[in-house]
Amino acid sequence: MRKLQLAPAVLAGTLLLAACAGDPAATTATAPGPAATPIETPGAGEHSAGDGHDHGGNEHYGVPEVTWDAGAEAQVKETAATAMALFARPEVPEQQWFSELAPLLSPEYAEDAKYIDPARVPFNKITDGPAISREAQNPLTVTASFFTNNGPWEMMLHRLGQNEPWLVTSISSAASQ
Repeated sequence: MRKLQLAPAVLAGTLLLAACAGDPAATTATAPGPAATPIETPGAGEHSAGDGHDHGGNEHYGVPEVTWDAGAEAQVKETAATAMALFARPEVPEQQWFSELAPLLSPEYAEDAKYIDPARVPFNKITDGPAISREAQNPLTVTASFFTNNGPWEMMLHRLGQNEPWLVTSISSAASQ
């Protein structure tokens, strides 16, 4: 007898869970009668494929649509070369060194770079680079490699979107990695 009393509760719980889980059948209800019509959930159908709105990949998720092309490569090479030239100046006073380099740095790296003593930068000449490398599916982050009069050095650069500037996120000796 007890099993029969639990059956309606289990059935009701199962239906409630299915509705909460986003079961497509649970988003519409039908009105009673011979010509049942669906009752739509508020807000459903406001945007659809044929509504004239651009339904790009970043509409619902906030993910920027970014591509890698010759323009992106030229921009990142220019930023990397400029930043490394500004970094490789051990003779420049600390305040001047940082203020000229800071606009090319990410906010996080700029916070760290405030404490770099340019007199301790172990090179003052870039002999080759930048050579750019990146992961095939990632058009947002690259590594720029340089050869200096102190050996190989690497710089990480990142951008937040297609038309956003490339910013330096780190500069380090490649020999120490």
